[in-house]
Amino acid sequence: MGRTARAAATIVSGHGLEALRPNGVLYQAQAVAPGERRVPDDPRARALLGLEGVDRHSWWHAVLAQDLDGALAGYLQFITAGESLDIQYRIQLPDGSQRWLRDRARVVERAGDGVPLRLFGVIDDVTACNSLQRRAQEASDKYRLLFDSIDAGFCVIEVLFDAAGEPEDYRFLEVNAAFEGITGIRDGVGRRMREFAGTHERHWFETYGRIARTGIPERFENSAEQLGFYYDVYAFRVGDPGLNQVGVLFTDITQRKRAEDALREDGRRKTEFIAMLAHELRNPLATITSGLQAMKLGSHGVASHPATAMMERQVGQMRRLLDDLLDINRITLGKVHLRRERCDLVQLLRQVSEAFQPHYDQQGLVLDWAWPVQPQWVKADPARLMQVFGNLLSNAAKFSNPGGRVTLSLQHDGQQAVIQVRDQGVGIEAAQLESIFELFAQVDSERNASSGGLGVGIALARQLVEMHQGQILAHSDGLGHGSTFTVCLPLDLQSSAPPALAPSEEPVPANDGVLDILLIDDNHDAADSISMVLELLGHRVTTCYSGQQGLDALAAARPDLVFTDIGMPGMDGHEVCRRMRAMSEGAPLKIVALTGWGTLEDRAQSAQAGFDYHLVKPITTAKLREALGIISGRLPA
Repeated sequence: MGRTARAAATIVSGHGLEALRPNGVLYQAQAVAPGERRVPDDPRARALLGLEGVDRHSWWHAVLAQDLDGALAGYLQFITAGESLDIQYRIQLPDGSQRWLRDRARVVERAGDGVPLRLFGVIDDVTACNSLQRRAQEASDKYRLLFDSIDAGFCVIEVLFDAAGEPEDYRFLEVNAAFEGITGIRDGVGRRMREFAGTHERHWFETYGRIARTGIPERFENSAEQLGFYYDVYAFRVGDPGLNQVGVLFTDITQRKRAEDALREDGRRKTEFIAMLAHELRNPLATITSGLQAMKLGSHGVASHPATAMMERQVGQMRRLLDDLLDINRITLGKVHLRRERCDLVQLLRQVSEAFQPHYDQQGLVLDWAWPVQPQWVKADPARLMQVFGNLLSNAAKFSNPGGRVTLSLQHDGQQAVIQVRDQGVGIEAAQLESIFELFAQVDSERNASSGGLGVGIALARQLVEMHQGQILAHSDGLGHGSTFTVCLPLDLQSSAPPALAPSEEPVPANDGVLDILLIDDNHDAADSISMVLELLGHRVTTCYSGQQGLDALAAARPDLVFTDIGMPGMDGHEVCRRMRAMSEGAPLKIVALTGWGTLEDRAQSAQAGFDYHLVKPITTAKLREALGIISGRLPA
């Protein structure tokens, strides 16, 4: 390589290298060829190189074989062309251990042809430092391995705030391998979110800004419409608060959300279908009911025929099933509102038992009851509670054998009333005691084969009881051992005297006077059957089958009363009512709505359209008489 210096190295101090490593071993030497580099005579240098007490002078003799070629190459580069040397290598100590050395030198004198003549250097033990760096690197490698191995997306972001301190954007500082696939964002590090999604939802910035400021982690689900994904996110602050950095771990739940949306949509369609089915079934049921009423009123022996009572019972059962179906849908949609009042459970249960006694007699069943003499007050919707206990009594009768006994009892237990319906019927298996309350549940073949049922009544009973802040439980010792349904309701312990419960419905007396009635319904059978009942009650009836026909009839002759269906094609009943009000020009005209819909919203809508009364199909003779009595003012509304 040119000139070779043979002078031994000498330990020196000064020459500027002390600043690099004050605790290192400084030396001065003449330049030598890489392969002939000699060890300084200073004991500290020999000890550092692991050559203390060893009669060897070659510097490179101490270097570990795996690092020797690299060290020689670095020194050759320094000697031939470099101004300074800075290399690291390991040495093998006599005891078999290893040590890391950092070897640095500067050329301080060169010959005229540029060949180095003299250099100053320092060697230092950097084993501890390298160990820390190595551990840090290993930790970093492990972190990165974990960072990139998870299939969830992960990133560290810096939240960017505007001058007013509001979060306006965020910058990606670090992303893992799964990030691109889950977001569709490429080369995101160092760039802002709004560069990729200019209309990114505001809630993302607000959420991350809140986490950066408060340090409180949050778990949430949100959509990113412009990216086309829906995410489940866990976000937490990273580092010092002033850095405004947030770690974001997220998974793509887009498919799950689409499936949930599809299920909700499917459920909504089923709910609407059931409601519409129940409503549409009311029309033929209304016709059958009215026709049966007309046949009874017309006599000809129909009223005394055994089939008449049977038909009335089955029509009543169909009406209850349709009501339950509609109520289930209303509760599901949140459209059922309780009309709470202070009522006596004793009197309420007495009314329910009296109403079901004929049904039990016909089935050959014994209905027992047991309740206190004193009133038991609750704050409840009496009509809904009667529906609950009616469903339980109906269920008990359905699954009891002829000659069986059903007991309806009431007692109080501290702050709550406990009502039980106990039967001696087919019973329920223990594994099915909870599922029996599920909608459309059919808990076992024996029960279904004997009596059938839609599995609606008990499910509806539970929902109505829970709306009253109560609880309903089922118990059975197994098949063949009967069942007990227990309802617990909070008692109303007010000391004030309660209002009396309205008496059970009594037959409404017939109308005293003859009325001219205009009846409008697009269903010919329903219109004709109701007209027959009204005529048999002594009234004069004009029947029309469309809204326009009804308006024409009103213009030709002014009736005392109008009955009009709501759900008619072309012009519905609401529009008919509004036009009739306009045609009457303030003259008194009573208009009654006929409809299969009977919710509070339906009644409010008919009242807003101008109706005086709201009748829900199917319409019995008693309902017609009651409506006529209220409209004429003979009965309270």
